[in-house]
Formats: sequence, C-alpha cells, structure tokens
Amino acid sequence: MKLSTLLSATLCLSAAMCAAQAQQSPRQLANAAGTALEKKDYAAAISAYRAAREGGYRDATLMYFLAEANLKAGHHAEALAALENGVAEGMRLADVLNEEPELEPLRGNPRWPAIVKRAVANEDAYQAAHADPAQFKFITSDIDRFWKVYEQLPASGAPAQLLDQQYLDAGSVGLQGFVARRIVSGANLYATISKRPKYYAAIRPLTLQVNQSEPAVRAAMRKFKGMYDKATFPDVYFLIGAMNSGGTASQDGLLIGTEMFTMAPGVPTDELTPWHKNGINSFALMPSLVTHELMHFQQKMSPQNLLGHAIKEGGADFVASLVVQGNFNEKLYVYGYAHEAELKQEFFAAMRGSDMSKWLYGGANEASGRPADLGYFMGFRICQAYYQNARDKKQAIVDILNIKDFERLLAGSGYQRPQ
Repeated sequence: MKLSTLLSATLCLSAAMCAAQAQQSPRQLANAAGTALEKKDYAAAISAYRAAREGGYRDATLMYFLAEANLKAGHHAEALAALENGVAEGMRLADVLNEEPELEPLRGNPRWPAIVKRAVANEDAYQAAHADPAQFKFITSDIDRFWKVYEQLPASGAPAQLLDQQYLDAGSVGLQGFVARRIVSGANLYATISKRPKYYAAIRPLTLQVNQSEPAVRAAMRKFKGMYDKATFPDVYFLIGAMNSGGTASQDGLLIGTEMFTMAPGVPTDELTPWHKNGINSFALMPSLVTHELMHFQQKMSPQNLLGHAIKEGGADFVASLVVQGNFNEKLYVYGYAHEAELKQEFFAAMRGSDMSKWLYGGANEASGRPADLGYFMGFRICQAYYQNARDKKQAIVDILNIKDFERLLAGSGYQRPQ
C-alpha cells in the first residue's frame, strides 16, 4: 500500500472517530472507551478515554483504564504517563498497582516506585479524611433528579436522549459510576421503564423515603468502627437504576440502586421476572445492602477462582451481619441452610476452578427452585466458621477483609467437605 493511501485511510478513520466522539457526552465517551477496551480495540479505547478526560469527565479510575489500554497496545511510556497523571490527581488503587499481574511490564521502570508511593499517600490521605462514621455523606439528589426527568418522558419525542442528558450526564459522580455494566445508557433505562411502567409508577413514594434508612446505616457504621480500626467511610449515593443491580462499591463511594428495595404492599409484581421477584427486597433491608457494600469498600483482595470470589462476597455478608440487622440475601440463605450438605459437596468440587456461573452473579435454576448467588452463602459460612474459631475476633475481621491466601482462611475455618 502506498504511503499516501495509508495516510488517507488513517485520516478518514480518525475523522470518523472524531465525528462520532463529538456527538457524545464525556460520560458516554468513558463508557464507550470501556466497551472498546473489553473488545480489545485499544486504539478506540485510548482515543475515547482521552476525549472523555478532555471533556471534563472525572472518575477515580479513568486514568488507570487509560493506562491499561496503552499498556495492552504496547505503549509503555504512555501507560506510565497516564498513571503518573492519575496519582497526581488523587488516584489511589495502591493494592491494584502492587498486585495486578498485567502491570508487571511496567514495574521495572525507574518511574514506577514514585507512582506507587504517590498512590499509597493518596490512600492514606483518603482514609484519614473518611475515618469518622459521622462525616460520610448520604446523597439522594439523583433520586430527585430521576423523578423530575421521569415526569417529562411521556411528552418527550426522544425519551432515551432525555434520560441521557438530564439524568445520567447531569447526575452525581456516583450515578455516572453506576452506568457502566448496570444502567448502561438512557436507551437501556428507558427500555426497562417501558417494560415495567406500573412498577416504576408505584415505587416513587418509596424511593423518596430513602433518608429514613440513614439512622440505621449510621448506627451500623459506628458499630463497625469499633470493630475495625482501619475502617473507611465513603459517601453513599442513592439512585434509580435499570433493575439489574442493588448496589456496588466504587472508588468514589457506595452506589445503591434504590428501585431494588421497593417491595411493599400495593406495588404490582405482574411485570417482574422470577429473578426480580427473588431479588427485589423491602425498604427495611436497604441498610443491610449498604453495609455489605461498605465491606467491599474495605476489602483488599484479588480473588482468582470460585473460592476467592465466594469468600469476598460471603465475607462482606458476614461482617455486615455483625453490625446490622437483616440480610438482603435472606432468601438464598433459607435455601442454603436447608441444602447445606449437598451444596458443600458441589462447592468443594468446583471451588478451585474459575467457573462461577452456578454460584455467583446469576446461576438461578427456576425449575428446581435453586436461587442465584449461592456462593454468597458458602463464603459466609466459611468466614463465619473462621471467626468463631478465632481467639482474637478483631484480628479475624482484619483477616476476612484483607485475606490474600484464601486456602489458608478456608483451612483456618475448619469448614470441611462432608465425608
């Protein structure tokens, strides 16, 4: 191919990419970059991440993912520069920088120690600023914003775009962090609302009562502070999502899908799937979910197999159970206790593998009545046994939240496969 032809093709690709990016908000660009990264289209990911940043998008992990895209594209200098910019802007992720295997090609560079040192300093500063459970913010502005936009949807000629621009793009950093892999887009959110119009119409007054859960959440956090000296209390963001996630923890805080805690008398269920009927909880169980996500925020671990992931999820459930009443996963625990012997056999046979499809983040079998996410139950029972066996209960909590050797924790629990 002639150089002029190659240059022309490159310019056309660049022009097309720039034209497409010009039509997207910074939040949409960041989401598009994440999709491109997953698809291994590193050039597109790098371009979109840069455009999102230039457009003013600020996320605690954006520069890390820009570095990852550059690293996978073979651009080591650019990856280091992205990480340097990230830590200069407050990026933490010290445990990821120390443990992520994919970063190994960068660790021998003379610039690397300074990056890690700055990330550790950022982590220390964040923990110091968020050590008081009385100081975290209970942020509900996204709920109010959603319902204002919701009222405009029937008359809008472009409802998905309206949700994108006036809800998702205008929302808090917590809401924007919840979009990727959950809300996804205004189009996806509008499709969800359209499929379940009676449900969304009915839950509005319940979501507006979210502040009533604040005393229980703060009480749980105060109790946790007395049990775990290094406890960190991030802000909590309450929002309305697309009915596919009750919550998650991000570097920006705890993100709670309030529409998943609105099961109450008078709320219609005929539009709901079996998964929704099992997964949507009453408002009273919201403090349990918030506390579960708080434990994820504390955790410093990188599980690689089913055992590790089960301990991560079940450990969050277990430590939360020590400080808050109720369990948002109570339905699967009823099944778990009733079938524990056979679940043990099955789990121990699979736990060193990477297939989590029957245990975590799905895996329901409606025909047999088996609920999804039974890995939470198995991890809970392992961590509960470990805690009960420990002489030093405070150290046991430290171990559960920071374990690196999951086999050691399992051995220390004494939780064994039936003979």
